[in-house]
Amino acid sequence: MAKEIIRSGDWFRLQLDGQLWFDKPPLAIWATAFFYKLFGVQEFSARLFSALCGAGTVITTYFLGRKLLDRWTGFIGALVLLSSSHFILYTRFGMLDAPLTFFMTLALYFFWLGQERNRYLIFSGVMIGLAVLTKSFAAFLIFPVIWIYAWQADRLNVLGRSSYWIGVMTAAAIALPWNLYELFMHHDLFVSGAVTKHVFSRVFYALEGHEGNLYFYIRVLVNKYHPWILPGIVTAPYFLFKAVRDRDREIVFLSVWMFFMFGVFTLIRTKLSWYLLPVYPALSLSVAYFLSRVFREKYALFVRGMFLVVMVLHVPYSHIFNYDYSRLIKGIAPAVQAEVAEGSAVALYNYHESPAVSFYAGRRSVYLDSPQMLNARLKEGALQCLIQDQDLEALGGSAFLAKRALEVKATFETIRLIASKS
Repeated sequence: MAKEIIRSGDWFRLQLDGQLWFDKPPLAIWATAFFYKLFGVQEFSARLFSALCGAGTVITTYFLGRKLLDRWTGFIGALVLLSSSHFILYTRFGMLDAPLTFFMTLALYFFWLGQERNRYLIFSGVMIGLAVLTKSFAAFLIFPVIWIYAWQADRLNVLGRSSYWIGVMTAAAIALPWNLYELFMHHDLFVSGAVTKHVFSRVFYALEGHEGNLYFYIRVLVNKYHPWILPGIVTAPYFLFKAVRDRDREIVFLSVWMFFMFGVFTLIRTKLSWYLLPVYPALSLSVAYFLSRVFREKYALFVRGMFLVVMVLHVPYSHIFNYDYSRLIKGIAPAVQAEVAEGSAVALYNYHESPAVSFYAGRRSVYLDSPQMLNARLKEGALQCLIQDQDLEALGGSAFLAKRALEVKATFETIRLIASKS
């Protein structure tokens, strides 16, 4: 979408492949378009805003931990977050979840400060507004976290302060204008894309095949929250136990943050591993709480050395900086540009990578998710389709191609561009 902004010069009409697009608000897209202006349309520019927000989240986690617990725990918490492979991986991608996590973390940090100084409640509202303008309704999770904490910690009086409601109104003033403009200008399309799809369909149905059971995110943590999964498994339940037993406000705050968000993500039917990113600052501080009591501040030099060794060993093992989310599309993109006429669409069989096709190849794409859809597309006329080797073999391989007068036009690793014979 940012690429289309640069091409068209229209900053208010978000488009994907020339079609109006309302799935998400524009803040991160505008930021990416701004970096395209500065550095050109390239992967570095596409990833920069997300990476900056990831760095900002690490810094905010330090200040939050320092305020909630102590300076040493905040320092270790920031290091834990910085060295968590899943967090690093997705903050490097040009996605919305790292900016959302940054604004949500800042909003909760400012709310905590606002219990002592009212003006910070207004700053919290500003961050909520920016979070909503980044990923819409996902940012609303901030409100129940604040409300449940205030109820459990006997701080409901904070919610009655005028500065809190000024903050809420400030959030609305930031988030509403663009949404109301799009609602007024494109009512049905906006409601369908921004509201129906992401409030109802994503919650009650597994969209685009992204389904999972109730322990999906536990499995994500076990497989991806490296190298801190073992202390995380211990410290997160301990925090919940301590919050119930001792009622310490700081522990209650972090526990509500962790477990409420984790519970909501678990109940949503559409499952995606990067949904967990907003949980990681609180989880990292729970791990830091444990580590800071094992390694006191007098062992600061040892702890710094330990984290350095962890990163030196962990980064090559986890392949964080080698992982390429759209490697196959990027590799075959030159062939797609050569074979598929500009303005035409390339089909993707059982492969949901439309944004990558648009970015790298500059072509529209359509999804074909079953043999029936593929056959129907063939009956309509000539076909140009990207398909992975495993799916082609499942369809019958070379026999399938010969029977339907298709040929392989290009190959890159495990993906092929097949097309109707001339």
